[in-house]
Amino acid sequence: MLRNEFEDVLIQKTPYYKDLENTYRDTINFERYISILKKICEDDSFIEMFEKKGGKQLVYFGRKIFTLQKEFITHYVHFLSDESRIDKWDQFFERYSKNLFEIYEKFVAGDNNRILIFEIVNRKLLRDLLKQQTRHVPLMKKMLISERLGVVVNQLFSYIRHSLADNMAVMDTLIVDSYTKIPLLPQCNHSETMKLLSKCFLEKGLPEPLFSAIFKNITTSYYTDTKDKIMAAISRTTFLNKDEVLKIFKSYFFFPDNDSLSEILKLLKTKAYEMIKIIENRKEIIERKRQDIKRKAKDTTKVIEEQLIDLTEHFSTEEPMDSMIKKLRANLIIYGYDLKILKNEYHEFVKKEGELNHIIGYKTKDLLEFVFRNEWDSYIILSFNKNKSIADDQLQLLIKDTINEIRNNKTAMEVMNKYRIIGFLKERYNTNAINNKFEKIANEVIVPLVRTFLLEELIEYYPKLSDVIPSEGVRYLAEESLSGEVYMIEKNIKTTQRRRDVSASNILHYKNLASVLVYDIRGSTFMGTKLRDAKRESEIRNYFQQSMLSIVGRYGGIPIKDTGDGGVVLFAVNHYDIRNYNTIKLEPGSVLSAVRCGVEMVKGAKNFVQENINKYQDWFREAEERKISFEGVTYATLLSSYQAIFQIGVGIASGVCPKEIYLDKNAFGELDLTGMLVREANLYSRVRAKEKSTIICDDATLFNLLLNVNKFSFLSEEGLRIDPLSLSIEQGLEYWMKQKVTKRGFILDLYKIFVKQLGQEVSRSGSLKILLGAFDIAIDETGKIRDEKGGRGKQLFEVSTKIVK
Repeated sequence: MLRNEFEDVLIQKTPYYKDLENTYRDTINFERYISILKKICEDDSFIEMFEKKGGKQLVYFGRKIFTLQKEFITHYVHFLSDESRIDKWDQFFERYSKNLFEIYEKFVAGDNNRILIFEIVNRKLLRDLLKQQTRHVPLMKKMLISERLGVVVNQLFSYIRHSLADNMAVMDTLIVDSYTKIPLLPQCNHSETMKLLSKCFLEKGLPEPLFSAIFKNITTSYYTDTKDKIMAAISRTTFLNKDEVLKIFKSYFFFPDNDSLSEILKLLKTKAYEMIKIIENRKEIIERKRQDIKRKAKDTTKVIEEQLIDLTEHFSTEEPMDSMIKKLRANLIIYGYDLKILKNEYHEFVKKEGELNHIIGYKTKDLLEFVFRNEWDSYIILSFNKNKSIADDQLQLLIKDTINEIRNNKTAMEVMNKYRIIGFLKERYNTNAINNKFEKIANEVIVPLVRTFLLEELIEYYPKLSDVIPSEGVRYLAEESLSGEVYMIEKNIKTTQRRRDVSASNILHYKNLASVLVYDIRGSTFMGTKLRDAKRESEIRNYFQQSMLSIVGRYGGIPIKDTGDGGVVLFAVNHYDIRNYNTIKLEPGSVLSAVRCGVEMVKGAKNFVQENINKYQDWFREAEERKISFEGVTYATLLSSYQAIFQIGVGIASGVCPKEIYLDKNAFGELDLTGMLVREANLYSRVRAKEKSTIICDDATLFNLLLNVNKFSFLSEEGLRIDPLSLSIEQGLEYWMKQKVTKRGFILDLYKIFVKQLGQEVSRSGSLKILLGAFDIAIDETGKIRDEKGGRGKQLFEVSTKIVK
C-alpha cells in the first residue's frame, strides 16, 4: 500500500476521529436501533449493509436538490390552500419531477442500495421541510396536507423506480412496506402523530382515542429482556461512573422490571467495590512516592547549600556558583513537577472514588433515570406486541373512559356502534372484534410507521435546514467524503477508497511507545576554538546543560548520558520509578512529553542566549555586542555565529521495548540505553537548518501522537490563510477536502505544535532508509513499516511552534 494510505487508516483509529465518528454517525443510537430494524425486517441485505458500517449513513445534498425539495413543499402547501392555482402547480410539478428524475437516476447509477438511500433521505428531508412549512397550520389542515402529499410523493417515486427497472433490478420492498402505507407526516411528537393518523385508524375500524388508549395500556406493561447484555457490558467496563452507566443503558432498547433492575444494581455495586479497592492501593503507592520526593528535596537542598557555602568561601568566578544554583533549581523543578503530577493523579483517583461511592449509594429507582426513551420508542414496543390483546373487563373499562371523548364525532360513533352488544342491564362492546381491529391497524399502520422512523434514524443528511454545523463536523464530513464514505447527491468529488486490509493490531502497535531524545549542541566546536580555555569551556557548557536538564526534568525525561556536546534522554511512562531505581523495565505510553520537551529545549536554548548576552564579551573576547534601537526600546544583539553556539538539534525516535530500545545498567552500574532508536535519534539530531535549532522526529513518534492527543488538524498552506469558522458548510467542505489533499503534516491544536513532513534527504544510518513522498510500503506482522525491499523504512518530520516553510 502507499504510505499515505496507511496514514489515512491510522487517522480513522485515533481517539479524536473516533469521537467525531461517535458524534456525527451517532454510533450509540445506531447500535440501539439497527438491532430493532433487523428484527422487524428479517434477512434484508440492505439492513445488513447498514450494520457493517457501524454508524449512521451520511448523505450530502447538493444545492440544486436541496432547493428543489424546499420549493416542492412550499408550492404544494400553497396549492392546497388555493386549488384554483392548479395550472401554476402543474407547471412547477412538471419541472420538479423532470429534475428529480435526472438527479435520482444519476445518483443511483445502477446500484439498488442507492435507490433506498435516495428515497429514505429525501423523505426525511421532506418531513423536516413539512414541519417547518406547517408549524402554524391547524391540525385538520395539516392532516389533509400530510395525506395528499404522501400520495403525490409515493406516486412520483414509484414512477421513477419503475422507470429505472427497465435497466436494473429494483428491490423496493422496504419502501413499499413502509412509506407507501402511511401519509407523509411532518416531524412531530407522539401525541400529534396519533392525531395526524386518526383518519387512517378510523378508516380501518377504530377511533383514534380508543386506539391510543389500548396502545398505551399495552406499551406500559412491556418488558424487553436485554438484561444479560447490559450486565455483560458492565462486567467488561474498566471504569464506572454515571456517564458510563448511561452510555451502557442507552446502547440497548431496554424497559426493565424491578427484578432486573435489582440484579443490575447488585452487579454495579460489586463492580464499584472492586474498583474502589484498586484505587485505594494506587492512592497508597502515590502517597509513598510523595513522601519520598519531599525527603529527597530536603536532602538535595541541604547538600547543595553546603556546596554553595564552600564556593562562596573559595570564590573564583560566577559560573560554578551559577551552575550550582541552576542544579538546585533543576532538581527542585523535577521534584516539583513529580509532586504536581502525583497530586493530580491522587485527586483524579479521589474523584473516581467519589463517583464509585455515588454508584454504591444508588437505589433501584435511581437506575430508572438511565433507562433511555425516545419519543417514538412506544411504537417500537407495539410493533413487538402487535398480536397482544386486552382482557374483556379491562377493555370494557377503556372503552367507557374514551367514549365521552368521541361522543361528538358522528363518524367515530358510527364505527363504535358496530361493536355494541345490546344487553339487558348495561351496554357492552365486542372486545374480540376490537382487539382484532387493533391488531390490524398495528400491522398496517404502526409497523410501517416504525420502519420509516428506524430507516430515517439510520441516515443523516447535510446541510441541515439551519445550515449550522460545527467546523469539526464539516471536517469529518469532508474526510469521510474523500474516502467514499458519504453519499453525495448532485455533487461529484474524486474519492479514494479506504483500505480495509490493515489490521487493528498493526495500528495499535504505535499506541504505546517509549522515546529516545538526543540533542546536539551546534556550536560546541566553535565555542572551544574561540575560548581557548578548557576550564571555562567546561563551566559554560555545564551551565547550558543545566538549563536543558531542568526542562528535561519538567517533562519527566530521564537523563541517560552527557555526550559533552549534547545528551541522551529517555521518556517512559514509569519515569519516576526508573529515576529512583525501583525498576529498569520500561513502561510504554504516549510520547507527547518527549515532543513537548524538545520544543521547550529549543525555546530554552534561545532564551539562554538572551539571558546571558551581557556575559558574552566576558566569555568571548571577539564577541561584539551591538545595540539596536526601535521605537524607543534598546535591544542587545550578537553576530549570528555567536548566537549559533547554543542552537541545538533535537532528534526523537520512538519504538517498542525491548526490541528497539532496551534499558539496563552498564559495567559502571549506571543506567544505559541500547538499541537502534538511540542511533536513529542521534542521526536525526544532526539534521541542520540555517540559523535555527531543529527538532526532527520519526513517523512512529507522529503516529503515537495522533493516537494519543485529543485533537489535531492538517497542516497546509491553504489552511493557514483561511478561518474555517467563517465559511458556509459548502465552502467548509471544499476547504477541508483541500486541507486533506494538500496536507504537509499535522497541527497538534491544543499544544500549538506543528509537525511537518521533512522534504530533504537524510543520509542512511546502517540498515535504516529514510523515505520521502508517497511510496509503497509493507506492514510486517509486528506492525512495523518496511520499504519495497523489506528493509526498515522511516519518514521524518520537523517539529516546530511556528510554520516551517
